[in-house]
Amino acid sequence: MSTFPEFLQSLSDDQLRLLIRTRPDAFFPAPPSAGSLATRLGLPGSASRALRQLTTADLAVLERLADAGAELDPVDARELGEVAHLRELALVYGPDEELRISPGTLTALPPGWRVTDSLPAGAAEALKALPARERKVLETLASSGGVGTTSAAGPDADPSAPVAKLLAAGLLVRVDANTVRLPRPVRDAMRGIQPREFPLEAPALPEVDQSAVDEAATSAGLDAVRQMRQLVMALMDHPVALNKDGTVGVRAAANLEKELGFDPRLLITIGEAAGLVGRGNVDDEDVLAATRDALTWIDATLSDQWAILLVGWAASPWRADTAAKLLSADMHAPAVRHARLTILRHAGRTDQLLFHAPLEASGFSPQLIQAVVDEAQFVGALAGTPQPAQSSPLLALLDGRDGEDVAAAAKELVPASVDTLIAQGDMTMLAPGPLEPDMASFLERIAELESPGLASVWRVTEASVRRGLDGGLTAEEVHAWLGRHVMGEVPQAIAFLIDDTARTHGAIRAGSALSYIRSADPALIATAAERCGLRVLAPTVAVSDQPLTKLMAQLRAAGMQPTAEDNTGATLNMAPEPALVAATPSALPRTPKATEEQVEAIVSKLRADSGSDADAGAGDIFETLRAAARAKRHVAVGFVDKQGRGRTLTVLPLSVSAGQVDALDEAADRVVRIALPRITKVVLA
Repeated sequence: MSTFPEFLQSLSDDQLRLLIRTRPDAFFPAPPSAGSLATRLGLPGSASRALRQLTTADLAVLERLADAGAELDPVDARELGEVAHLRELALVYGPDEELRISPGTLTALPPGWRVTDSLPAGAAEALKALPARERKVLETLASSGGVGTTSAAGPDADPSAPVAKLLAAGLLVRVDANTVRLPRPVRDAMRGIQPREFPLEAPALPEVDQSAVDEAATSAGLDAVRQMRQLVMALMDHPVALNKDGTVGVRAAANLEKELGFDPRLLITIGEAAGLVGRGNVDDEDVLAATRDALTWIDATLSDQWAILLVGWAASPWRADTAAKLLSADMHAPAVRHARLTILRHAGRTDQLLFHAPLEASGFSPQLIQAVVDEAQFVGALAGTPQPAQSSPLLALLDGRDGEDVAAAAKELVPASVDTLIAQGDMTMLAPGPLEPDMASFLERIAELESPGLASVWRVTEASVRRGLDGGLTAEEVHAWLGRHVMGEVPQAIAFLIDDTARTHGAIRAGSALSYIRSADPALIATAAERCGLRVLAPTVAVSDQPLTKLMAQLRAAGMQPTAEDNTGATLNMAPEPALVAATPSALPRTPKATEEQVEAIVSKLRADSGSDADAGAGDIFETLRAAARAKRHVAVGFVDKQGRGRTLTVLPLSVSAGQVDALDEAADRVVRIALPRITKVVLA
């Protein structure tokens, strides 16, 4: 039987190319020899990444091989299941009749984790009624990896012993006459977790009407764009002050929600990840504000806006479904990006996740899966009923294509924008298609959105008209805008409502001024007022509703050279401050892939070094000890003691960790501890 390094040397060029593509992390930089490659493939991180590519059916076969002892000895696997995928990932090696599990494979599995375990009928009730002695046995096993050695495991053991009772109730599984195992579902039930059943066959996929899915996704995505635009515009006008720790306060978030009319929590996390909102200093205050990139986003097409929003959400490192303070460290969870993409690949279907990604999905709570599905439907990544499916832009994203491909997929779905409204006598106006941002912004000022979607319905009310007038519009401006954009004549009911509301609006004028300009030259005041939108109170004085720093920036941008002064007229040295903050966009996690040129270069290097030493060395000793501990196999250990003398002991390994092995020396009835660097050889007894 060949060793694992010898097996790697025997791979054909095509087999080696396939291994490089499926496990690229082990090939960069290019390994100098097959022995080095074997060591890398056996590292816990690399083996864990390979195991996450397995389905439940693959893991079930791996468990059968482990139960047959394939980690230490070759076994006949011809009746144990399909092993082709395990071979592609180099998790097993050898011919089917002499198959071995590769070093490091089982070590990378979570302790005591098996997909073939199931919760026995009545187990939940039995756990609640367990006596203290029997529960202590289960708790000890749960805290020590799930496997234990006992003399009460044999079929002829005392049936009244706690272990025998637990075996009879199905709460423990007999491995051999001296070993028992705590099944994963029982351990989960002890912790109050609903045990999951992993399907051994791929669940059937429902038929998907892609056009219907895309239509619903586009409607939802454009509504998310509308809300994001409102959020960005609100932050441009009034940045939100942050707490000292950089979080958004509860009161500030509530005020923003009241102003916008919707909960902005999720949108803020999406905007931060997409680079549209950010945290920074404006006017000597730490605030949540719009970014410079937000200006570009506002001017982009609707399809590009949607694509940027969708990619930003997928790349977001924030958990918006928690009760933590907004943008706090407790909300920041970069690992959620990987979980989000895995859930999206299977459209949030739990049965698909448990079959196609069992190791990852076992760590996903039902709450996390549902939160991802809800958020995906909000941004138009998933859509459809009763079971949501992936939209075309999301499929482009999951295929690993760049943002331009996602934008192209979105562009195919977003219909042409309209600039015409259909006004009706019941005070509603129908937008028969998506609205351009400028038109949508004006309409939001004078009407309430009643029915969102690709074709939206807006209702004109006294409160909405008053809101527009409060925002600086006049009745004449509203009438003129409606005249340009309403098909046919504006219904009299709407026109009368606007005039009636405006008649009593502004009879008494009140306002505020945050800054002013003054000059002995009236022409200069008139020019500044025209260029910067100031209000002239007298020929030599004008006022602004902008803070002084913003007014100074406006005047400089208009080509003037202002000087700031305090309330006594003394000159202030004031440098211009930016009104926007820097963007800090997040990136999507990407699995490294080898190019064809890299693949060929690695193959050539390994073939050139085919004569190199293929011995795995210390890594083989380490894995043999861990495998022997799992299988309860005795080994002969050669090592150098503290006096420098060579010794050999036949022991039963108990645990291998922290650079040492604890083993039972049955001849002396004691546990010995040997440092791994002192071990020179390990041979199965």
